[in-house]
Amino acid sequence: MKDFNDIQNLWKNQETKAVPDASAIINKAKKTKKEYNTKISIQITALVLALITLIWILFSITFQSITTYIGLITMILCIGVFSIARGKLIYLLKKIDFTSNPSHSLEQLEKVYQYQKWINTKLTKAYFLFISLAMGLYFIEVIHPFSLGIQLIIIGLTLTWFLFTYFYLGKKQQEKENQRIESIIASIQQIEINFNQP
Repeated sequence: MKDFNDIQNLWKNQETKAVPDASAIINKAKKTKKEYNTKISIQITALVLALITLIWILFSITFQSITTYIGLITMILCIGVFSIARGKLIYLLKKIDFTSNPSHSLEQLEKVYQYQKWINTKLTKAYFLFISLAMGLYFIEVIHPFSLGIQLIIIGLTLTWFLFTYFYLGKKQQEKENQRIESIIASIQQIEINFNQP
């Protein structure tokens, strides 16, 4: 039978399981949430500035074709709806209280994550489709005075920009947004595991 000193040495030599520091995890989650809110706020500001510009164009320039007005109004509606959707994401993020029960925080984060995925997939596809159609309608009259060569260059550059922003920049942004929320979820899951352990 081992004596007390052997048992004590054995106990001291056992590796202790590292318990994550809950306050550090919460602070990191709060920081990530704040950065994400700031990024979305900047995006909304840019969208609102574009919206104001389009409304100014709509009411200050007289166009000959109804398609131009339809294109402008469609762009205004697309940008307005997308801005509201992004604003709701800020609202959902602000509702998350990381100091509450981890299960509750995870539930709120899951709602944000699902809403964000909906924006990044379905809404973004619809946004790009309708904004492209609206630009096409707008361009019918606006680029008409130019030569065919200039028209093709304008259409080609616009189409290239749309494809680049959707397939490259958009996908990259979606991955970053998903990673942000996934990292917060993983952190809170660590806290929940420790919270639920006896």
